[in-house]
Amino acid sequence: MSFKIVAFCGSSKPGSYNQYLINFLRKKYINEMNLQILDIDDLPFLKFMKYEDFPSKVKYMCQSIQSADGLVIATPEINHGMTANVKNAIDWCSMVPHLLWHKPVMLMGASTGPLGTVRAQMQLRQVLESPMINSRVTRSIECLVTNAQDLFDENGNLTSQKSIDVMDQQFNEFKQLINERNQELAHE
Repeated sequence: MSFKIVAFCGSSKPGSYNQYLINFLRKKYINEMNLQILDIDDLPFLKFMKYEDFPSKVKYMCQSIQSADGLVIATPEINHGMTANVKNAIDWCSMVPHLLWHKPVMLMGASTGPLGTVRAQMQLRQVLESPMINSRVTRSIECLVTNAQDLFDENGNLTSQKSIDVMDQQFNEFKQLINERNQELAHE
């Protein structure tokens, strides 16, 4: 069974380790998921409005997430937190009632520092698990690629077996969350 997954990244700069992480995930699990990568950089800043009046880019993002089995977010860490484009995308999603309600989410992050993106992911988890959003975020292990400049090859492939093992464990939990959610939806 192939899952429909949507992913977005907090960094779109060329050579972004977080983009590499999403691309590696796509290649590694190509037989288990169809991964659609959304560009969130061009989304306007959140304005409170009716869904009918949402900009077309925002509607497209929301519709893509709505029809997906799960969401993957790769975030860098800026000033001890998630990037503004990631927060903005989630804020737009929160304006659509129940869009992210129980939606399985896998968080990842790569950084050139020794802590990876631990603080950004903690902040992101807090937002995604807040009462009005209520997503189901993977919990058993965190994919924190530290010292990323040493762990990707020239083609953007992750070379650290330890990081790949963590990704495998996290992806297995993500699949379990998706299967549980799909069973719930089948019984509604």
